[in-house]
Amino acid sequence: MSQNFTSFQDFKQRYPIRPNDEGSLLGSGSYGRVFKVEDQVETEWVAIKISEFKGNDTKSLKAEVELAQRVPRQTNIARYDACFRLETDTSISDFAIMKYYPDGNLADLLRREPLTPVQIYDITKGILLGLQHLHRNRIVHRDFKPANILISRDNAGRFIPKIADFGLSKLVSDDELDSSDFDLSDGRGTPSYKAPEQIEGSRVSFNLDLWAFGVILYEMLTGQKPFQADTRNSSEQSIRREIEKKIVSVELPNQFERIVEPYRTMIRRCLVRDIRERVRKEDELLDLLDNIPQLLTEARKLRDAQLYEESIKVYEQVLTKRENHSQATKELAQCHSLLKTRQINALVDRASACVAAQQYEMAKADFEHVLRLDPTHPIAAKGLTLCLDGLKAKAKEPIHTVSPETTDVYLEETDMYVPLAKPTPQADVAIKEVPKSKPATVPKTVMANSGKANPTIAKSLMVQQPVDSPVKRLPWQVIVPVVAIVGGTAWYFASNNTSSVRDGKQVVGSTQGTTEPRGSENESSTPTEEAAPAPGAVITVVPPQSKLTDATAKRIDVALVKARRAYSQKDYKTALEFLNSANLLDPQRRDVIGLRNEVLKTFSVPANLEKEPKTEGQDAPPEKVVTVDTEKEKRLKEQQEAQAKYDDLVESGQKAITNGNNKAKAMADFSEAQTLAKKYGLSTEKGDAAYSQNMTRANRIFDTDEFEGAKAWYLVAQSIKDTPEVRTKIKQCTNQ
Repeated sequence: MSQNFTSFQDFKQRYPIRPNDEGSLLGSGSYGRVFKVEDQVETEWVAIKISEFKGNDTKSLKAEVELAQRVPRQTNIARYDACFRLETDTSISDFAIMKYYPDGNLADLLRREPLTPVQIYDITKGILLGLQHLHRNRIVHRDFKPANILISRDNAGRFIPKIADFGLSKLVSDDELDSSDFDLSDGRGTPSYKAPEQIEGSRVSFNLDLWAFGVILYEMLTGQKPFQADTRNSSEQSIRREIEKKIVSVELPNQFERIVEPYRTMIRRCLVRDIRERVRKEDELLDLLDNIPQLLTEARKLRDAQLYEESIKVYEQVLTKRENHSQATKELAQCHSLLKTRQINALVDRASACVAAQQYEMAKADFEHVLRLDPTHPIAAKGLTLCLDGLKAKAKEPIHTVSPETTDVYLEETDMYVPLAKPTPQADVAIKEVPKSKPATVPKTVMANSGKANPTIAKSLMVQQPVDSPVKRLPWQVIVPVVAIVGGTAWYFASNNTSSVRDGKQVVGSTQGTTEPRGSENESSTPTEEAAPAPGAVITVVPPQSKLTDATAKRIDVALVKARRAYSQKDYKTALEFLNSANLLDPQRRDVIGLRNEVLKTFSVPANLEKEPKTEGQDAPPEKVVTVDTEKEKRLKEQQEAQAKYDDLVESGQKAITNGNNKAKAMADFSEAQTLAKKYGLSTEKGDAAYSQNMTRANRIFDTDEFEGAKAWYLVAQSIKDTPEVRTKIKQCTNQ
């Protein structure tokens, strides 16, 4: 209201008051009258209260408006826009202007419709918050009743009570405030809502208004006043005396026992004659209204049972209902401290076990987590140093190959069966034992040519005695020359047609042709025309030479078993050591190659360190395998560290709000956490929970039209998660 009026005519041009229009009269009493008037400039309805000035400025309407304007803005306090003292045709009067409320006051609402439980709760809480605001600003209302509580609505249509009419209100002085009670009673007030101390004219306190609140709450729940008189054939004076008698003796009707909790307990705490025994502050009634005592009891039981996470959730429920509840805030901080201590102890125990198992990387991560929670933790600091030393020592330690170890591992038979040549019936065959070749000597093999049989030099086997032929034998004198001729011819062809082993198959020259290893299905032996031995020839039937000795094959199998065990335990480094040793001994073992490739997928080795496997027969020790962190592992490690820091920042921001309502600190932590989440693509589960919690607080305050307070919480929510929803809410608060 910026316009200043110098005359009643100017005032009436903007606010055309029609005193004779009954539809515009909203109420009247000893204080004056209230009219509904349309503002011709703003084109909206306003309520104008008119009271004649009688020369006593302290009891004038203008003094009431000035007192009300001294109270800081609060949702549940009605405010006057302005007050003008103007001279009319008949008198000098004060004209106070305020917003028009279509639902009227609480008395009108109670006469018009019954209230639902939700409406009773909303109105009760709003009245208590309004009284709390008045008393914190040292104002005692002294005429608290339903007619002085205006009814507004929020955007959702819920009722919002607004305390008005401060005609009898008084500002408590500093001297009076030092005393637990003071003398402000002058006997005035509405009889049914007077407290005993007002009737008796004794000293009063702020809980004078809480007596009247108890009466109003009883009336809201039952539709009747708790202290009434029989109005039949009674004068006004006798009715007043009877009501005051019931008030002083605190005689409550039987209907009081049928009131549901927690309202019955709230009324009982208000309607107490002794002001020292009566409820002193609105906080106690607000706690009863929201079942705070029961929630605190539940939270303490959970805390004592060391169920800290569940206890914290209950404490947060309390703070959601009562944001600045001191006891809940204090106990929540204690619960967070206990949970933190338990987490630290668990991390230290796990890290110590990892150190004992020489798993220094895991232990290092746990010790670092402990130091983020408690930077001065002595055990974690020492443990971290120990881990770093252990990692350095482990990096310098050479990696040895696996030595052969005799085990009971089953080894599959690999020797190939070579069928014996069928003896010919033409002549006796001489049996001759061929000396065994040395193990280190690689035998020569002869490829079978088309239509020719090629002998093979290898390990000799004893040939069974030939079966007696039914055919007549040749004389010995004939056999000797034939054997000499055939043997010389065979030796000549063998020396000119020598070849090597092809594709891992051993070709054996014999009278039967070629014999391949077991499992070959694509090739078969081809008999030759010269299969029959010459008389007197020496037949050497040789089994295929295995590429590896039995000891070497056993070493490979032992290494493979150990590698599989290490791989199953995710000890990829050890598994790779065993597999490299086995691969050096036999580069063609498919089971070794397959497992080694699988390990290398998760445990990378630089290409320049993967040496070419040595060929058979080489006894040189295998090369060392040195592992290094790949770029992928580095990024993963950075992401893990960023995730831990993100979670710590969110917790730090929540603690800043919980412990001291430090929104600036919380917003700084939340903003840093949000930056980390965007940079590394982190999990924002904790941040989402903090965002939801702060949005809930902000929405609750927004619904009570406290836009500045709501905006502060919306900004906190935006710092952890910038969403279109929170930006819209901030804009709405700014435009109010």
